[in-house]
Amino acid sequence: MMQHAHAPVHAAAAPPRPLGGQNRISPNNRFIPVCERADQEIGTTASRRTRRGDFLRAATWAISQGLHPKAGDTTLRVARDLAARLNADGHVAYCRDTTWRRLGISRRTLERHIAVLRELGLLVWAVHGTRTNTRPAGSGEWAGTATIYAAVVPRAWDDALGHRVSGHGYHARHIGFTERGRQLAIADARRRTRPARRRDTPSCKTNHPRPTAEMRGKKNNTSAPQGARPRPRRRHDVPEPYRASPSQAAHAVSVAALVRPRVPWTQSEGLRRLAFALRPWIATGLSAADLAADLSVWHVSRRPASPASVIMARWSENAGYDGPAAEPDGGEDTPSGVPPNAAFLAAMDTVRSRLTHLSPRVEPEPDPPGFVIRDRILASLAEADRARSARTAEQCLTFAEWEDVCDARERAPW
Repeated sequence: MMQHAHAPVHAAAAPPRPLGGQNRISPNNRFIPVCERADQEIGTTASRRTRRGDFLRAATWAISQGLHPKAGDTTLRVARDLAARLNADGHVAYCRDTTWRRLGISRRTLERHIAVLRELGLLVWAVHGTRTNTRPAGSGEWAGTATIYAAVVPRAWDDALGHRVSGHGYHARHIGFTERGRQLAIADARRRTRPARRRDTPSCKTNHPRPTAEMRGKKNNTSAPQGARPRPRRRHDVPEPYRASPSQAAHAVSVAALVRPRVPWTQSEGLRRLAFALRPWIATGLSAADLAADLSVWHVSRRPASPASVIMARWSENAGYDGPAAEPDGGEDTPSGVPPNAAFLAAMDTVRSRLTHLSPRVEPEPDPPGFVIRDRILASLAEADRARSARTAEQCLTFAEWEDVCDARERAPW
């Protein structure tokens, strides 16, 4: 016999006879927990199916009314986690092994509060999970059946909110409101749509000193004091060694494009910023190869935060811009630089040619075409998928991960 054919579990019971002639009504006398597991099935329940919003509101109402002695904040957390994973039909997978870790509770606590939600008439079994192996015998694989719950709301919640319900059990439908239920629904809608009151911190008022106007004669119009008007900002002047014409700036960018791939610690800098920092060095007549050779022997960190700043600071140190030069003593002559002669320049050219002969310049390999890169990426992804599907049960960290591997093997073509 179905549950709704005999005395319903959620039916309103007659209130106990009050003592001393007082008519006292307890909020718990309208609900009896569904303790029989046979009444917690989708085909035998007295609760009706629902969606996410009504499920959460019914769970909050049932816990706040104290309909179950073991329901509390943890029960509401479990209900919210289940509501977040409900599908369009109002069904949700139990996923016990991942839910208790996600909520930060023990497995036994999760099972206890799931039982509380079933006894409150908020959850019913749609599919019972089993550990029976559903894979073919001899395949060496194992996969059980997941537990599927359906979200429902008890009849006591509909009666408390003034809902008019058509039908009985799981397939009952909410078709309207009573007069009291209509008033409650309007008040709840207004409360949910009312914008929250903002309480902003008032601005901090400070009395800033203001310039005093100059009074000239007896006229009511005054003029602002001298220096009160803000002066227009001047454009930042570029230092002398970094000034360049458009053609020189373009040449510096082309040189920086050759220097940056050859010096590892400059590759994190933008091309234009690097070209701006190299302008003084390029103005001295150094080529891209000479600049790359000089920058490669500098003692800098592997990845400086701003390579352009490092280059500009080194130029300032060499040119003496950081501070005034020390005045020489009166009794000593100031050393002066002597330009190299022709013999020295010829010797340097001979050394450079020998170095080039010993270690000839290696031309960079051309980049492979796009379809070759795409094929390599697809091959690496396919290899990763094969390695993932070839994992054993010992290599999986969780049971859910092993279930995913088994499902992927089952869906794979022969």
